[in-house]
Amino acid sequence: MFCKHKWEILSETVTKSKYESSMEASAILSVSNIKLPHQLCDADRKHIQVFTCSKCGKLRRFVENI
Repeated sequence: MFCKHKWEILSETVTKSKYESSMEASAILSVSNIKLPHQLCDADRKHIQVFTCSKCGKLRRFVENI
């Protein structure tokens, strides 16, 4: 019932920002001069980590804004 957790990382991911995704899409379409709407100029990314306890199997997810 009471577990002194021993966390082990399962996965770790850093997402792309809206700006990075838009610039990749424009590169695929070979567009050199592109005007992005202000909603797509957001440079916020997220760092997502998923952990599991090696003793009880409990999952835990941490999401941080970068």
